[in-house]
Amino acid sequence: MKKFVWFILVLAAMAACQKVEDNGTTEEPKMVEEAYTLTMEASKGADTKALSLNSSTLNAYWKTGETVAVYLGGTYLGQLAATADGTDATKAMLSGVLDSVTGVAQNSVLTLLFPRKDWDYTGQNGSAPNEAGPLATQYDYATASVTVASVNTGNKTIAVTSGAHFVNQQSVYRFSFKVGGMPLSVKELTVSSDHNKLVTFRSYSGGWTSTYGNLTVTPESATDSFLYLSLRNENTNPTEADRFSFVIIGENNALYLGNKDIPGDKLGDGRFVSAQNISVTKSNLAQSGSATEVW
Repeated sequence: MKKFVWFILVLAAMAACQKVEDNGTTEEPKMVEEAYTLTMEASKGADTKALSLNSSTLNAYWKTGETVAVYLGGTYLGQLAATADGTDATKAMLSGVLDSVTGVAQNSVLTLLFPRKDWDYTGQNGSAPNEAGPLATQYDYATASVTVASVNTGNKTIAVTSGAHFVNQQSVYRFSFKVGGMPLSVKELTVSSDHNKLVTFRSYSGGWTSTYGNLTVTPESATDSFLYLSLRNENTNPTEADRFSFVIIGENNALYLGNKDIPGDKLGDGRFVSAQNISVTKSNLAQSGSATEVW
C-alpha cells in the first residue's frame, strides 16, 4: 500500500512540473496582442483618389474597397478599407482592424497612406487612368494625419479627434512623341530630370524620406498613344523650370533621345500635365533633338 501511495505522489509531482523547462525556468505563456478597430471619415479634394480620364481632365473620387495604410512613427499598424459615400464620392468611411496597437494612446498622431503600404513609383506601364488600373490602384498616393482621441479597452475601438483629409502627393503626366514629324511607337520610356528630384521610392521613419532616380515606363505593348506617368518631382520652385530628358526604345528596338523644359508653374503636386508630340531623334551619339511644347 505504501508503494502505491508513493507512486501516486510521484505522478502528481511530475504533472506539476511538466511545464518546467530543462534549465529550471517556467515557460511563460505567449502574449497575444488584442485587435482594435479604427474607424473615421475621410475626404479628399477633386485632385486625387480613384482616377478616371474624362476628355483632358482627371476625375477623382473614392471607390469602395480601396485601402489605406496606417503608421505610428515608422511602425506599420495595419490597413483600413474605404466605403464610398453614396451621395458624394469625394467622401468615404474608413474602417479596419489594426494588426498592432503598440504605442497607440490618446494624442498619438497616426499617418495614413493611400492606396497601399509601399510608396513606390517604379514599375509603371503608362496605361491611361481608370478606377481599376494601376495608376489609380498603385501610384495615386495621398497622405493624411489624424490624432487619437481615445483608446477604448472595453469594446476594443480607437477614436480620432477629426476626420482624415487626404492631400495629393504627385502629379500625373502624359507624354507622346514624334520623330521626323511622324508618331513614334514606344516600347520603353525612361524619364530623368536635370535637378535629379524625381522620386522613385519613399520610406517612413517619423517622417518621409525620398530616394531619387530615373523612372522607366514599360507599356504592355509598343504604342504611339499617350503614356501616362504618376510622378513626384521634389523640385517645386515655381520660378525655376526643370528639364525632363527622355530615353526611348522604339518598336523597332532603335534608341531615341529627346528632352522637354517644364515651366516652374507646371511643377508641384496635384496637377494633370499633358505634353504631346515631343520631338526626338534617333540616337547616333549626337545631341538629342529639341522638344515641342504643347500644354
